[in-house]
Amino acid sequence: MSDDGTDRHGQRALDPQDDDLDRVFGPETSSVPTRTRARTWFIIGGSVLAVAAVIAVVLGTIIGSVQNGIGGVFPRPDVALDRFDTRVRALPGVTDVRHHAPSKTAFASYDAIATVRADPALDPVARRDLVAAISRAADESGGNGVRVVAVADLGTLQIGVTGAGAVAAKRLALADTLDHIGGVTEVRCSWERGGDPSDSARDQSIVVRTPGRGAAVPPIVARVTEETQKVFPGADVQVIAPE
Repeated sequence: MSDDGTDRHGQRALDPQDDDLDRVFGPETSSVPTRTRARTWFIIGGSVLAVAAVIAVVLGTIIGSVQNGIGGVFPRPDVALDRFDTRVRALPGVTDVRHHAPSKTAFASYDAIATVRADPALDPVARRDLVAAISRAADESGGNGVRVVAVADLGTLQIGVTGAGAVAAKRLALADTLDHIGGVTEVRCSWERGGDPSDSARDQSIVVRTPGRGAAVPPIVARVTEETQKVFPGADVQVIAPE
């Protein structure tokens, strides 16, 4: 009599493979722990809230920095000029500070420009100290894509000032020298009017006024040019005389 794998009561005999699976995984599938759906959603929700909180903090920091003129994405020339104004107005000899429209020099950079008027009666030492102080203020007030530059109006002398104090001092010294040339009544030692402020020697623009006429003008031009080229080789020189 053959055996087909069933007992006499019609029940299926145990498959030997089932015994092996029971030994490895357990006889009941319910014995394997599973994470509930509620717990999964709780973890996902918590993660989302944590990420949102981090993003909010970062955005708040960026926005606050931009509003204070510190952020690197949005330069604030007006804020830089306000800082410069605060530093300069209290300097000895300063009578007025005027802000000019900023000049855009690149996609996210500007030149913030100001004119600092001072008492024309300042002695040479006081003028030198003032120009040096203005240069320090320009250097400290810039940043964030903004460079602060100024023209120190000392009466008959107008001096371009950037954060490079050594160059500003050379401009003032040259202006003093030119001012002592006979027939010279006014000196502007700076960069080209309307041009980009530069501390490069070749980018300097020296403008001198004289009431002289005719034969008196060429000697003035020669002397001004000579003295200028000693300090700023390649600089542009212009002598303005009555027609």
